[in-house]
Amino acid sequence: MIKNNYLTKTLLTLFTVAIFGSVNAQYCSSAAGSTADTKCDGVKLVGSSATIDNNTSATGCAAYSDFSSSVAPADLSPGAVYTIDITVGTCGGTYSKTANGWIDFNGDGDWTDAGEMLGTGTSYVTTSGTVVSYNFTVPCNAKSGNTKMRVIVVEGQATNPCLAYTWGETEDYTVSILSPSGGLSSNFFAPATAYVGTPVTFTNSNQSGYISQNWTVTDGTTVTTYTSTNVTHVFATSGTKTIKLVSENCLGKDSTTKTMTIIAPTAPPVANFVADKNVVEIFEQPRLIDLSSNGPTYWDWMLTNGIDTIDGDDQADLRGGNPFVNSRPLVQTGNYFGAVDVGVWAVCLKSSNVIGSSSQYCKVGYITVQRTSFNMGPATSLPANIISATSGTIYDKGGPTGNYTAPESNLEALIAPCGASSVSLDFTVFALNANANLKIYDGVNALGTPLHTGSGFTAGNAPSGTLTANSGTMYLLWNSTAGAVAAGFEANWSSVAGTGSAPIAGITLPGSIVYNSVFVDFMDASLNAEGNTDFKWTITGPSGSQTYNTRDVLQTVFTTNGTYTASLLVTSCDGRTSTATKTFNVVSPTSPTALDFTADNRRPSVGDNVTLTATSDKANRWEWSIFPQVGYSVVGAANDAVNNRTFLFTAAGAYTVQLKGFNTKDTAASEATVVKTAYIVVVQPCIPTISVSPSTDVAISYVSIEDATSGDIYENESTTGVEYTDFSSLGTIQMNFGGVYNFTVKRNTNINDMTRKIWADWNVDGDFDDTGELLAEETTPGTSLSWSGSFTVPSYAFEANTLLRVGVSYDTDPNEPCGASQNAAANRVGEFEDYAIRVVNDGDLPVITLVGMDTVYVEQNASPAYSTNGATAFDASQGDLTSSLTMATDLDQTLPGIYYEDWNVSDASGNPAAQVTRVIYVVADQTAPVITVNGSADSTIEVGSSWVDLGATAIDNKEGDISSAIVITDNVNANVLGDYTVVYSIQDNQGNSSTATRNVHVVDTENPVITNANADKSGACWKVEVQLQNIFADLTSATDNYNSIGNGLAFKANPAAAQGGAAVDTRFQGTTTVTYTATDESGNVTTQCVDYVVRDYVPPVIDLRTLDVVYHPVGSIYTPVAPTATDNLYNSTEISLTGTSNVDGFTLGTYQDEYTATDAAGNVSTKIRTVMVIDNINPVIAGKNGGVLRVGVGSSVNAIDYILFSDNYDAPATLKANHTLVYNDINLAVAGIYTAVFRTEDNSGNLSKDFTLYVDCRYTYEVITGSVNDIAMDDLLSVYPNPTTGVIILNTNLPENQEVNIAVYNTMGQEVAAVQNGKVSNGQYTIDLANHANGIYYVKMNLNGNIITKKVVLNK
Repeated sequence: MIKNNYLTKTLLTLFTVAIFGSVNAQYCSSAAGSTADTKCDGVKLVGSSATIDNNTSATGCAAYSDFSSSVAPADLSPGAVYTIDITVGTCGGTYSKTANGWIDFNGDGDWTDAGEMLGTGTSYVTTSGTVVSYNFTVPCNAKSGNTKMRVIVVEGQATNPCLAYTWGETEDYTVSILSPSGGLSSNFFAPATAYVGTPVTFTNSNQSGYISQNWTVTDGTTVTTYTSTNVTHVFATSGTKTIKLVSENCLGKDSTTKTMTIIAPTAPPVANFVADKNVVEIFEQPRLIDLSSNGPTYWDWMLTNGIDTIDGDDQADLRGGNPFVNSRPLVQTGNYFGAVDVGVWAVCLKSSNVIGSSSQYCKVGYITVQRTSFNMGPATSLPANIISATSGTIYDKGGPTGNYTAPESNLEALIAPCGASSVSLDFTVFALNANANLKIYDGVNALGTPLHTGSGFTAGNAPSGTLTANSGTMYLLWNSTAGAVAAGFEANWSSVAGTGSAPIAGITLPGSIVYNSVFVDFMDASLNAEGNTDFKWTITGPSGSQTYNTRDVLQTVFTTNGTYTASLLVTSCDGRTSTATKTFNVVSPTSPTALDFTADNRRPSVGDNVTLTATSDKANRWEWSIFPQVGYSVVGAANDAVNNRTFLFTAAGAYTVQLKGFNTKDTAASEATVVKTAYIVVVQPCIPTISVSPSTDVAISYVSIEDATSGDIYENESTTGVEYTDFSSLGTIQMNFGGVYNFTVKRNTNINDMTRKIWADWNVDGDFDDTGELLAEETTPGTSLSWSGSFTVPSYAFEANTLLRVGVSYDTDPNEPCGASQNAAANRVGEFEDYAIRVVNDGDLPVITLVGMDTVYVEQNASPAYSTNGATAFDASQGDLTSSLTMATDLDQTLPGIYYEDWNVSDASGNPAAQVTRVIYVVADQTAPVITVNGSADSTIEVGSSWVDLGATAIDNKEGDISSAIVITDNVNANVLGDYTVVYSIQDNQGNSSTATRNVHVVDTENPVITNANADKSGACWKVEVQLQNIFADLTSATDNYNSIGNGLAFKANPAAAQGGAAVDTRFQGTTTVTYTATDESGNVTTQCVDYVVRDYVPPVIDLRTLDVVYHPVGSIYTPVAPTATDNLYNSTEISLTGTSNVDGFTLGTYQDEYTATDAAGNVSTKIRTVMVIDNINPVIAGKNGGVLRVGVGSSVNAIDYILFSDNYDAPATLKANHTLVYNDINLAVAGIYTAVFRTEDNSGNLSKDFTLYVDCRYTYEVITGSVNDIAMDDLLSVYPNPTTGVIILNTNLPENQEVNIAVYNTMGQEVAAVQNGKVSNGQYTIDLANHANGIYYVKMNLNGNIITKKVVLNK
């Protein structure tokens, strides 16, 4: 806030026109002629998705500010309603003003068209910080794109955007008018279910950019309408409800209808809630928001701080069944009855429905109400209104905008943040007249340490810099008397939190013995007693008990001897306590008192007061005597019961002071006397004289004395032509020992030559003749109007009030400090002026600062030898004291060890600085290793490449190569652009360390890549075929080795479509050339042109009217099925369809029917039908002579010679070659009936049925020659199925009881299954290999040493 000075002005309004550049147009100029008094503090315009929120209250004042580039534009939708907020401010004065805004909606470079002025600009406001708001509608025909907005705050009527005026400010901004092509879409969010009687909120998907929003909520037979953007509704009945929203923008209207289910609660609520703000300023209103489940319809809120309770009895919104009020009440805060006051508050809620009530749900410490802005007065009165905020602003009673009030007596404020270790105050405004006074103390009351100067801050004594109260509490005391008023003050405070530790009580007493009837001070010595801490003393003894509630108990008297106990209870602001107790004895004095006294001024001038103060241990009476007994008088009534007395000295001379002290309990035993001879020396400086005449030219018109360190300056303008003026009554100029002070002495005219001198009576002996008392002089007469120089207060100056004299003398006449009375030839014409000064000990200790490190390591016998870096010294009054430093050291560089440099200095006041010591370690090795970076110390690599650091080497003068100990800090990320630093650090065994660095720049020099997988890239300009009358999809894109589109990679097409990508019209045949540009964040650019050729590229579609693969039985004529063809654009009469076929229906094989279709655009498609000519008929086996062969015993025949094979396609020889002897038990040596079973397959894999040939062997039949051995050995063993998925069947063609060994082996020769070892009984065996791995296995049969092997493939 800014305090205002009230003035009266005349408003001058001028009109001028100028031209300046703006957003695609030129606009008239507007600006204030003055930057005083009125300004714009802020502009806020919330757009559809982007907002202008420019707060300039903290910036300086300007006549014109152009924010059109520096502040991002707000975006506005045509047809939508928006609000502009303009905050008016001040640069010093408070005057009536108006505000207005303009937007160039049609983009014609002016703001004069209808609807472009946003408000009236005629309503006046005065208070700084007032927000002027206007609602406006964006015209539907507003021109899309960026345009200019102007805002004017003026002391007058803001109705002209081209206004040139005297006081105020003009600001320009950019706004963006959105294209209506953004679309028209009505939608909203609605929960699926809700409870009867509870608020249901419907949130619009379009929060801005629309002209109107019309809702219709149907609840049974009740229909409710709303026109707000969002809606909150309460349903009275259960069931399915309908909600309809009609949204309108410049494109028209769109509607959305949704349903939801309203249910009745079946259980009591479970209370829950949140607050929109948890920390609020007093009088701010936080809102509580119910989140209870199960549909509450009644709410009972309560807030409590443990002492006070606020509920529905205090604030009606906190209890009731109104879902729009009681479910989300605003909480009233303040310092009046029924409001939530400053403090930390718990919040509780009990919610109810028709079923019942919830349990009370509380959040402890949930809302904090604080106050950080105070006007001194009733709101800060003590003890009730201690300010506990950790930071804030305090004003005089007039507040931030008003002047201070007068008269006011003893207005108080105590700033005491809980647990603060210090409070600091900075003034931002200080404008007091002489009738107002502000005192500030470090403490809880006026007994604390003054932080103000003089008798308080007032006119001519303004606060400077930050005031800090190290007690953690700051007390302010204001007084004003009747008279003219001014702006007053504004100050900001902050605090530093303390340790947070509990207090530890402590007491300081003068000793364990206290003397009867003597004043005693009980002093607090507690630890951690920070901030607003309470102190309670209890002193108990023979005379009873007494309590005190101050930090210290001062000037307490005990008149009864005995043993006493002093107890101190310390309570911190957060309630933690500590107690300390001390015991002491009160006794009557039995020996003389220890007695001494001091004077506040031992070198007074005639007419000065001197206060003498006694110090003693046993006395309670003090009798003063001064010799000679004339030349002084007692100020006020003499009181021997007080240890000080003030005397007025009226005559110059030396005075001896005697003090007698005693205790009235035993005067004789306790009496003591102290005499100090010539203790007070009263001086009477000479009155300088001019022997001829004063002059208005040889004169003094101005004198200033400036503290060269602090910049504080004393100035005095005086009337010329006066012989002598004593200005000591104007105030005393404080000077510090050793301080440097600049002076300036001026004259009004320069007709005559003259000289000037300055003296100071440093030893306060009444003259200016002593060494060093002539401070400066002009040695050569001259006519200069101003004379400046400086002087230093010597260390031998007396600490007392004294005079500084300025004298001027005509031409070469002597210039003496006492004028013509000192030398008749001196100061015939001229002037003298005296000023009161006081040399004081500033109490500030000089500060010594070492140059370089406070700990150094020196190598033993190093050459060159160690040389100190020295130190500097600074004093607040004297400035640089480096030349006065002394240094002592015990350094011996020949011996290892620890040595010290001790630095000391004292200022001219004798204040010694704290000794500063540099520790020197003499060590065997002090030389740091030398690091050498391998390769370049500045490297550049391509982003995405691999980074391999080349490392570094380190050589130590003692240890040699210690490269392996280098610690490398390498944060280089080769995948992220940027500048990186690799740091190499090394330390030898003596702790000597060094570092080196390598700078690594990760850059991107690779151009982006433009791609289109469908493009013909054979030419410089790519070619992409685009289907006529199809929706165009731009498949051209860009990639980059580092960036991506939307993340640093800009990709643009020219021409471009509004929705993005290239603009290609597919309605007509033709070629559109598009140029693409891809630019990455490193500035690498790639361009590529693409010719989009629009025509029909879609070939006809052939329908075979069959499967793509058909099967035809061999041996019959093949006739193809005729196909059909269709096209996306052409009818069947515009399509040519031809075909060929190479199918031979009488020869097995794979053949093709191939068809070709061509549309009118020349697009060709082909389709192939695959024809498989197959044999699916099984071969047949029969006996040549029937199914029985009759032979005589002893015959020798081959059974296959009696078999007949036949097939529809393969020859008998092929079938015979493919046959299998399935079974054979023929033994022609023995009469019997035998069988041989045959099977065959044709080359197409068709299997015959098994054919059995019966052999009837008898002795009666003819013997046929031949041999049974014609049956092959290999036919004695068969295996099937093969390949197998697990189970195989073995058949042996052997007679019964034949000895045989059968087993199964893997490829490693390992037996995996034993089948038979012995006589054959059945001849058929089943084996399961499912538990074995896929692969090749071998079945072996050993028949009388003959091995028959069959290979089996297992493929599960």
